[in-house]
Amino acid sequence: MPARDEAATVAGVVAACRSCAYVREVIVVDDGSTDDTAERALAAGAKVLRLPVRAPAGSAASPGSPATATSVGPRGSVGPPGSAASPRSVGSKALAMEAGVELSDADAILFVDADLRGITGAHLDDICRPYLEGRAAMSLGVFDYGIWNPLVLRFPPTSGERILPRWVFEAVPPAKRDGYLIEIMLNEVVTEARMPCTARVMRGVTHRTKREKFGWREGYRRTWAMFRSLWALWGVCRKRTYWFYLKDLTIER
Repeated sequence: MPARDEAATVAGVVAACRSCAYVREVIVVDDGSTDDTAERALAAGAKVLRLPVRAPAGSAASPGSPATATSVGPRGSVGPPGSAASPRSVGSKALAMEAGVELSDADAILFVDADLRGITGAHLDDICRPYLEGRAAMSLGVFDYGIWNPLVLRFPPTSGERILPRWVFEAVPPAKRDGYLIEIMLNEVVTEARMPCTARVMRGVTHRTKREKFGWREGYRRTWAMFRSLWALWGVCRKRTYWFYLKDLTIER
């Protein structure tokens, strides 16, 4: 679970993950939070990994030397991380996900965003079931958009709620593990291999929007920046990837 400044929701999402019948361990990767996201996740029962933060230019720290990442266990003990977290940057969802995968020994990874509202263990059970029953190599959950759900379910999936084999994440080249675009890269690995996918609406589930997090002006600016980045990928990704996705997709009810 990548998380940055999600103190308002992270504990509830951790609780939902812990109540999922198929989850063995909940790992929250605190990606440079300025609030108490890490502390709330820890109190809710997650293992917390704080990513390294680069010292600002001109500070007392030596140039180019990031702080050491720390891994915090469910009982609050702090020690070296289970594996080296990437020092490339803070503020990248993809690198937070990468650090969480490195800390886990699981063969299948359930990714969940930390800003969800209304999420329950039952929602996550429904996402995991098609994968564990062998009906899907990647199973996704999408937000509840009401009358728009039939259309949204057929969009190229950018959902942060998905389960897939560990090797799929590791198959994404490090150079393509960039920010929130990582979901598109995961789609590409699965669909190019012509593996089946499932998607379902998580009824009643929404999320904190960027406008709520950053205010209207900054929120809209960040939202449009995200859309521009996603649109730019249309010129990078193979067009057949989306066609393969639709051909191999089963929509769960």
